[in-house]
Amino acid sequence: MPVYKKKVSTKDPRFHNRAIGITAVSQTPIGRDLTTDVIPVDDDVVLCNSCNANVNNPDRDCWGWLIYFDKRDVKADRPYDFYCDGCVQHSFPKAIDVTNGIPGRIGV
Repeated sequence: MPVYKKKVSTKDPRFHNRAIGITAVSQTPIGRDLTTDVIPVDDDVVLCNSCNANVNNPDRDCWGWLIYFDKRDVKADRPYDFYCDGCVQHSFPKAIDVTNGIPGRIGV
């Protein structure tokens, strides 16, 4: 199954106004209780999913890769996650570059 990658700037709007939802499950005498905390993510923090390095530098444009596991996800722009150059080369060496569209198709 092919993997796809798309080069993206850390200044891309998708990295702004983000939040992480953390849900905790606890057992009560009546059943389970779910609580969710929403934690905002600083716009200057863009972490690689593999090495956890902050790829972003607020003073200049930095680049990394979005990874997709299906052509439909590429078309809908639903990436799996973000990786730095070194980690995408190590973890996905055969990923197909779709930065300029899916090869063999016009547009994405």
